Amino acid sequence: MEPRYTDREQTERQQPPDRTPLPPPAHTQISGNFLPSIELPPDLHSTTTDMAAFTKLEDSPMFRKQVNSLEQLTDELKQRCLNLHKGCKRFMGSLDEGYTGDLLFADALEAFGAGRDDPVSVAIGGPVMSKFTTAFRELGTYKELLRSQVEHMLSERLTQFINEDLHDAKDCRQRLDKATVGYDQAREKFVSVRKGTRAEVVTGLEEDLQNGKSAFERSRFNLVHALANIEAKKKYEFLESISAVMDAHLRYFKQGFELLSQMEPFIHQVLTYAQQSKEMAMNEQDKLAKRIQEFRTEEEIASLRMASNVNTSTSGDGIHVVGLQSYKKIEALMQSTANGQVQIIKQGYLFKRSENLRGEWKRSYFVLDSHGTLYYYGNKGNKQSQGVASQQTAEGTGVFSRFKFLNQKASSQGDDSLSCRTINLRTSTIKMDAEENDLRFCFRVISPMKAYTLQAETEADQKDWIEKITGVIASLLNSPFPPQLPYGNLAAESHGSASSVDPASLEESKSSEAQNDALNHLRTIPGNDSCAECRAPDPDWASLNLGILICIQCSGAHRNLGVHISKVRSLRLDVKVWELIIIDLFRALGNDFNNSIWEALLPKEDQGMDESNSAILFMEKPKPTDAFSIKERFIQSKYVDKLLIPKDASQITIGILEAIRSNDVRAVYRILVLANASPNMTYDDLNNGVNHVLPVTDRRLFDPASCERIEDSGKPEGCLQGCSLLHLACQCGHPLIVELLLLFGADINKQDFHGRTPLHHCVQKSNDALTKHLLKRGARTTIQDGGGLTALERRMELGAITDEELFILFVR
Repeated sequence: MEPRYTDREQTERQQPPDRTPLPPPAHTQISGNFLPSIELPPDLHSTTTDMAAFTKLEDSPMFRKQVNSLEQLTDELKQRCLNLHKGCKRFMGSLDEGYTGDLLFADALEAFGAGRDDPVSVAIGGPVMSKFTTAFRELGTYKELLRSQVEHMLSERLTQFINEDLHDAKDCRQRLDKATVGYDQAREKFVSVRKGTRAEVVTGLEEDLQNGKSAFERSRFNLVHALANIEAKKKYEFLESISAVMDAHLRYFKQGFELLSQMEPFIHQVLTYAQQSKEMAMNEQDKLAKRIQEFRTEEEIASLRMASNVNTSTSGDGIHVVGLQSYKKIEALMQSTANGQVQIIKQGYLFKRSENLRGEWKRSYFVLDSHGTLYYYGNKGNKQSQGVASQQTAEGTGVFSRFKFLNQKASSQGDDSLSCRTINLRTSTIKMDAEENDLRFCFRVISPMKAYTLQAETEADQKDWIEKITGVIASLLNSPFPPQLPYGNLAAESHGSASSVDPASLEESKSSEAQNDALNHLRTIPGNDSCAECRAPDPDWASLNLGILICIQCSGAHRNLGVHISKVRSLRLDVKVWELIIIDLFRALGNDFNNSIWEALLPKEDQGMDESNSAILFMEKPKPTDAFSIKERFIQSKYVDKLLIPKDASQITIGILEAIRSNDVRAVYRILVLANASPNMTYDDLNNGVNHVLPVTDRRLFDPASCERIEDSGKPEGCLQGCSLLHLACQCGHPLIVELLLLFGADINKQDFHGRTPLHHCVQKSNDALTKHLLKRGARTTIQDGGGLTALERRMELGAITDEELFILFVR
């Protein structure tokens, strides 16, 4: 506010500076958005500031009016600063709440499943969401940094301006008022002195007047300086603080944009994969709904047929008689089994009465297939449930008492292990309503060893079960040879044994004949037509890691060696073991080749004895008719003592790298045996030319992406520091050597210098077939490499996973 001057004072004042206000901000259109553009006057820095009002520093009414005007502006500015500081505190509080919310959301997402390897977390995409959790925490960190910058750039500077600058002006005003009172009193006393007053009194009053004036002038100029300081800071303090806050916002959004831009390809990959998974899930749902509808339709048709079936009858002794037409259908189904087509004749739930004194009824699932096998699934009971059963039996023995017990036990059946028992129908017969006159729909299956009392839920179901079982018994009696049971369902009925059964074993039995053809080819390999140890013909057993076929007696000696030396499996019984890759590995080796290594020093029949080695002087290969102790002693000397292997083969280990690169299975096998090489030896053990010098101080060097050798190496395997033989085999993509090393005990989860497992190497080479093989062999999917990424995340970087089997193996 400009003070008014009288006409007399108009000539003494200086013209005030130009105070033309800044023009209103213009708006410039940029890419469709309107952003304000500030237009500063060209002479902003050259114009005179508000301090020009103090050009006349004499104490005058105009001067005092100017000071009072500036003080009023200062008081108004203080109130504005307090309001701005209050709003700034609320803004920082909201940022702090946002930061806390981001961290809580990231923690909740992590607890939901991100970064966890339990089955539920893997099924919902937890390994993928772990990267999103890290991003949310990083965004929260940016928000906390913005809050601290707002606090430092604006809040603290406002507090300092209010508490120091504005408060200093107020203190100067108080000191000026006090000095004014003292100066007025000294002046009043001095001008009141009369003539003739003593000189010393006048001198004292004059001195007091000078001191009061000096204090007044000093306080006056201190106030002027404080007000001038405030007026000066008004020009830059607030613009600088607010501009710094806007710059902090600019960096905040820029950092978030850069982070999300880096994640954009990954986010799009996940969205693409999620869309594909959604479409697959919808297709599966449609297929399931169709199957459910077909199943319900078939069940209704079957129920109608059973209800209308009136052809069944019983003889006088209760033995059921089946019609000729039904028998022909069952006979046709059982004859189709000879062609490898195993079919289910009938399956469903029946109540079975136990043989204990209480006569408990248990609901079990029965299956009758075209092998002529009747087996049932049930849960293994425990002592606690038996105690409850005895208590229930004591409480009531009525007709419906057993159902009360079944309902109470149903809740705990899911905790028991599934078991399977087989009923031999070849020597069995069937009777209706035997010894159960008080209950309906009962029948018995009677074998020489045991009688099974069963109960159906309806009369039609009872007749259908009786008809099907009777037809199977008749077909078995008319067949010249007993049918071969599925290996997964073998059980000794006479001993009452039970074993855990995988439901998939029913389907696997269908392919047993096809696998027999593949296994018969193993005997065409040189030397495989006889036992590798005693030369007995047609061996039916094998040592997986040694790659040899042996007879049943020698297999017992191999078992005594321990699984770390020989892993014995049956060619006929262990059906699941004989995958195509195992069969191909055996074809690459053979008994003759393996014995040329393990029996290299064994004297031939047409050669003389080598007296230089007394340990093998009297050793000879056992014959099929030799005693078990002789065979066992020979096998012990051959594989444990290794007496028949040359001892000067320690230097051939170097060649194993070239053997793996060239996919020479026999060379790798020879080196592992002759050099007694560990399958877990590393590239560093065989080569001194390592790329990274240990110890490493910079943790970023462990990231595969930061390794120059991986990017620039001319060799396909790149950086091999810390890699095992299994890593190298996966890099080269040789599945037979991979399987051979695993059988010899290679660590499937061993990590190289960059933290990569063999699974990472397979993913890096985009070898999905070998990746699935390692996953089936138990490779862990949660191990992170030096860059903090799992094999699944590395695979998703290469593109969406379209192989459904590969994805299921990754997330199971």
